Amino acid sequence: MSLVSGTRCRSTRTIVYSAGIVRRATQGMLVSRRENVGRELFTVDFDTGQRLILFAHEIEPTSEEPDAVFDEGTLGAR
Repeated sequence: MSLVSGTRCRSTRTIVYSAGIVRRATQGMLVSRRENVGRELFTVDFDTGQRLILFAHEIEPTSEEPDAVFDEGTLGAR
């Protein structure tokens, strides 16, 4: 998956974490992307105040910008 930092996104499912719950389809903004042990991890600031590190399958883009398209698995540059 490829997303540009600053792209609007949303959660694809309900996410339970130590401090609470992020409901399915909660809107947020992509902050960063990193790779760890061959897995892509994305830091997302949700509009509800949480900042979480999520796997690629837990978010999807909501922006209509051409750069904000899922792709090969790297964070695209503008």
